[in-house]
Amino acid sequence: MLHVHTSDFELAVQAVRDIYCPHSLTLCQTARRLDTRLDVTGPATWPIVRLEYGAPINVDADYKDLPLIQKCISGYGILRQGSGEAAWRPGVTLAASPNLGTKLSFSENFSQISLKLNKDRLERLCSRWLGYPLDRDLRFDLRPFSAPLERAWATTLALVESYGDSMPSLPPTAEAALEEFVLTLLLTGHSHNFTSAFEVRDRQPQSQLLRRARQYIEENASSPMTVSDIAEDLHTSVRALQKKFREEHQTTPASYLRSVRLQRARSALLNPGVSTTVADVALGFGFLHLGRFSMYYRETFGETPVTTLARVRGPQRKRRN
Repeated sequence: MLHVHTSDFELAVQAVRDIYCPHSLTLCQTARRLDTRLDVTGPATWPIVRLEYGAPINVDADYKDLPLIQKCISGYGILRQGSGEAAWRPGVTLAASPNLGTKLSFSENFSQISLKLNKDRLERLCSRWLGYPLDRDLRFDLRPFSAPLERAWATTLALVESYGDSMPSLPPTAEAALEEFVLTLLLTGHSHNFTSAFEVRDRQPQSQLLRRARQYIEENASSPMTVSDIAEDLHTSVRALQKKFREEHQTTPASYLRSVRLQRARSALLNPGVSTTVADVALGFGFLHLGRFSMYYRETFGETPVTTLARVRGPQRKRRN
């Protein structure tokens, strides 16, 4: 966690530069003084940044290799990238693309919350969806999130921040699942320069693709594996993989992976160690939301994971006594 509250101009610029990127900051003529507040929370690999300057300012930034998702909390602002321009108002989220000239203007009472993304991992996932390497930088459309995406994004930020507050790091399987969820939400929910390619129909997948995918899932379900990992290992696209699962099983690769991991989680709860907890088992198998894990578990096995663990622990206690 990082908390900065300063009226010192140079200190404010340096603090923001350390978190975001190199930039120049200019106070508007009407500004009386700077009153910068900077708070960084969330996991170290997924920092959530809250920022307000307390004065009307203009920023000229170098978003080098920095995709940044920024939501306006109060006030108003303008984001300019390349030849595009979009206005901010409270509740509006904009996706800033990397490696574009970027200019920002904030009103005196402007405040924002943003999530920094890893450009390489974002573009790697985009490539996995397409099934071929990207030949240019990913560019998000400079326009506000849609209402459904805005709601989903608010929930996502709360989820990311909750894990950063509750534990220093997530288990690898859970962290991989969280990253893929966040990046997939953006790639499929907000338009960009590869969106039309996402919608192009695939050629008929290979006949053995489904068998190989099921085998891969069975062999690697306990590892930090995601659906895009499966597609990459099988040399296909995420879209082709989804199509084949829908055709043959009327389900998705993610749902199939979840069912396998539920079986592994049940096995772990039926054979617990002294310190085994439901939360540890859920996170260890990539279930980020404990409430949903319990719901899936009960739908599949007819009892909650807590009930399973308590039922097994009862005889264990009697034997120890």
